[in-house]
Amino acid sequence: MFHSTPLLPQVPIYGFIGGVPETFGGRTSACLQRANAFAELDKRNIEILTLSPAHAVDPEGLTARLRSEGRIGNRVAIRNIWADLRRADDSQLQTITGQHRIKTSASRGEGLLPYEGNPESVRLSDSGKKLQTDRFRDDGSRFLSYRIDAHTSDNPGGKTVTLYSHNETAIGRWSEQHDLYFAWIDWVIGDTRAVLINDGPPLAKYMHKYRRDTVVFVQTIHSRHSSAPDSPHGALSPTYLPTLKHMEQFDRVAVLTQAQHDDLTRLHFGADNLVTLPNMFVADPPKKRADRPAGSGVMLARLSHQKRIHHAIQAVFHARADGLTQATLDVYGMDDDASEHLKTLIVDQGLDGIVTLRGYVPHAKQQFEHASFTLLTSEYEGQPLVLLEAMAAGCIPIAYDIAYGPADIITDGVDGFLVKAGDIEALGARIQQLTQMTDREIRKMRKAAMKRAQDFRPSVITSRWGKTLQDALDSKVPVAVPRGRAELSSISTDARDIHLSVLISGKEVEHPDWAMLVWEQRRGIGFGRTPATARQVKGGSLVEGSIPLDILSRQMDKNVDFWIDLGVQGNPLRLRIKGVKREEAVSSAQGIRFYGTKYGSLSADLVTDDES
Repeated sequence: MFHSTPLLPQVPIYGFIGGVPETFGGRTSACLQRANAFAELDKRNIEILTLSPAHAVDPEGLTARLRSEGRIGNRVAIRNIWADLRRADDSQLQTITGQHRIKTSASRGEGLLPYEGNPESVRLSDSGKKLQTDRFRDDGSRFLSYRIDAHTSDNPGGKTVTLYSHNETAIGRWSEQHDLYFAWIDWVIGDTRAVLINDGPPLAKYMHKYRRDTVVFVQTIHSRHSSAPDSPHGALSPTYLPTLKHMEQFDRVAVLTQAQHDDLTRLHFGADNLVTLPNMFVADPPKKRADRPAGSGVMLARLSHQKRIHHAIQAVFHARADGLTQATLDVYGMDDDASEHLKTLIVDQGLDGIVTLRGYVPHAKQQFEHASFTLLTSEYEGQPLVLLEAMAAGCIPIAYDIAYGPADIITDGVDGFLVKAGDIEALGARIQQLTQMTDREIRKMRKAAMKRAQDFRPSVITSRWGKTLQDALDSKVPVAVPRGRAELSSISTDARDIHLSVLISGKEVEHPDWAMLVWEQRRGIGFGRTPATARQVKGGSLVEGSIPLDILSRQMDKNVDFWIDLGVQGNPLRLRIKGVKREEAVSSAQGIRFYGTKYGSLSADLVTDDES
């Protein structure tokens, strides 16, 4: 199954994710499978770096559990920041602190929490908000204290992260916890060239700042980015908003399907760093089995409303309604927000004993070898790994044609069926159609499904990763933060657009590679970009572009701020548009007022009835 020829760049490659919970879904599975395939194919050791305090005491135990479950092999290990810090000796801790080393230690006992026999002690506010966490070694000595209420004249934000030696002397201090994460990652990687692949979307809110000359950082997107992903009018996903806002800060952003790549490109998220790298899957060849009952269905999905399992239940009801098929469905997945509703629906539809909720089973994918078909009814996906697992076992997929994934995997009528999203009766009709096909037709479709799944085997997808990572390493430019200023030159509106001209000044930004107009909702998820042109003028470059009013008005809540994004010799730069007098109303259109903030920056808000 695995090749001996290296498919990956010969530099260290690290996985990165927040944590690995007891039960987990597709994103964590994809992270583990990728790491394991990389390790086995290149016969190298791969570490997956984690930040969860749940792994602080025994990451080796987690590694052993994942190995025993067949999730990873002996070449892959889980590594955790808190475990490393609590075990590091003083010399190692001094190296980690680097430029954040404290030269004169503060009082050892000031504001610290007592050791209570647990790995951490916590202090809460009256409302239950966590104000302080102190972490301890096995011997009871403190190695870290994190506070968010340490307000002083030189620290108005109140956050402090302090690292302690074995005699509890404060030796390092940071104002943000993610800066400690960065120091730890630097220590783990060292000075060598390396690759870091992040599968935790929430981590992007600060990991976009982790830019190093020697490290290629890849951010992944595992699901749809918007409620209407092919349209600028959709609401952006809060999960992936930090990634979308900072696409150029990453060396590469990997999506799972070409359809999503194309949609993001049309929306002007990302530039040359956006790549398509599908999920891979590892499956043993299915055992030789007698033909399975044509009406036996199995579904793997957590019991959440987003998975729309109630559609699958109703589809089975429709398929059985005229008595032409005796279709059944077993659903494997952990309880979630739809659990009680689904149990009630099964009884109401008279499907008790026909549709069965089996709960979470670690190796549930083995059930695909016994079932004739599987259903996928989600509202959205990234690229459903569950489809590949089913097809590899010869289990025929019947899937809603949603964004994203099913249409990139299934050829309708050849290796599975695609159904218009939300059409429950059509879903039921496909179940019925399958059960009425001849044995020869079903065997042909099963073989086609198994053949299609092989296009996503580890060696194929790892080869694609290898080419992408080598290209990223070869094209890596020294990290720089160019300096410049963006000042409003003119603004006007017509029936459709806002037209902006912005003067970019500063020697380092005189010749930008590209330019974008950017708008961002100050409190909310509204965010977008549109291309702009840049031409040389006296005093700098004039960036000109237009923002469609209908897109902006749909994203307005209260305040929207305006920026310029530039590419400068391979480095991204975002500049706030300045040059507007405080509270000066510079223009208005369709209920939107453009004005200057107290810092002279261009913003907009909704015009109230009193102002109109």
